[in-house]
Amino acid sequence: MDKGLLIAGGLLAFALWRSRNASAPASVVPNQSGVWADARLTEYHPDAPPDKQKLEGGPNDRKKHPVVTVQEHLGDKAKFPYVSVAGDLVLNGERVKYGTRIYFSSYPDIVFRIVDTGGNFFGTGKKIREPGFEPFDIATSYGSKLGFSGKHTKYRLDRSDTLISSSPVRVA
Repeated sequence: MDKGLLIAGGLLAFALWRSRNASAPASVVPNQSGVWADARLTEYHPDAPPDKQKLEGGPNDRKKHPVVTVQEHLGDKAKFPYVSVAGDLVLNGERVKYGTRIYFSSYPDIVFRIVDTGGNFFGTGKKIREPGFEPFDIATSYGSKLGFSGKHTKYRLDRSDTLISSSPVRVA
């Protein structure tokens, strides 16, 4: 067998293996299902002025706990241990419990939890802006432009890591 052909085959196999692994960064901890799916992110602002709060959802999540913004989380991770995310209440055919941990491959160093929803995220009113991309809304401070809106990334859920519904404290 030609040595050049053998080397080319090896390089092709390596390239295929690497491209499959590139979609799931090693720095992101997998959940038990290990399934990455496509997501499209937007931003919402719990601190929006009163005339904008109907669109933005207000300062509290679906269990009436304060929404936590990216800025709060990054400023004091002890006081704000996660960022609030709004999304569908059923993902991958299974109900999403309050406070379920969600990983976004583009942001491996930020802790996100699905604690909120809205009419654009479930049922007949669900808005899929781009087919094949699950929509998620990331809480940010009003007026900020952090680059989440319109961002394509991969997501996966860790259904074993949730919050207690009566308190924003993590279950051990």
